[in-house]
Amino acid sequence: MSTTTARRLSVPAVHARPAIRVAVADSLPLLREGLFALVQRSPVMRWAGHATTGPELVHLVGHTQPDVVLLGAGANREPQLAAVLAAARSTPAVVVLVEPGQVNRAYLGEALRAGARGVVARDADPLRIAEAITTASRQIHIDGQLRSVLLPGEAPGALPGPLPVPRRPALTGREYEVLHLLAEGLSTTQIAAGLLLSVETIRTHVRGVLRKLGARDRTHAVALAFRSGLLVVPEQPTGEGRTALSPV
Repeated sequence: MSTTTARRLSVPAVHARPAIRVAVADSLPLLREGLFALVQRSPVMRWAGHATTGPELVHLVGHTQPDVVLLGAGANREPQLAAVLAAARSTPAVVVLVEPGQVNRAYLGEALRAGARGVVARDADPLRIAEAITTASRQIHIDGQLRSVLLPGEAPGALPGPLPVPRRPALTGREYEVLHLLAEGLSTTQIAAGLLLSVETIRTHVRGVLRKLGARDRTHAVALAFRSGLLVVPEQPTGEGRTALSPV
């Protein structure tokens, strides 16, 4: 072996930065497929899975621990779900995909206060969505199209200052699951059986939900959750039977 060859072999390899693991939550299949294709084409991203509802997303985050979650309005009509994810053990960076009707300072500010790391227009071109993912994995990202709405008069490169904390402590992922099942009318015993937990553990989670929502009892907690947008009733076509309660 020549001296030159030996020197080449002894040079330490340069390790690339780990790929950004991306999960998507939205009820629209076309959007999920488009974002999947975007992530698959990127050399710096890796697909971590998708969800269509809030509870599915909480479960997905707990098991796959993505770095970034793209949160569409189809799975989160109000930004409170970002606060639930912010309380998760792995704490992914949440990027809210903003619909045209949500492009206002009140909604954008609430999304960031709830814990979102980034906001980008849902109909933005792929390059801007990719930029939102990569930037939000490190710092707050406000898409250029939305910056003038959220930060009127700010310099183009300015980042928002410290934002007020959410009005109430965020529910943990497990507390959110329990709240969802309470809204479906399940008893403590039924919830414990469904989540494979003890009855006493479920009671502890219920107490946490009541305390964090400032609720008197379970019924009041469910009412407050619907009123705040943490839980929503899905729109059903006329004639499809009764409307079931469903999470964000």
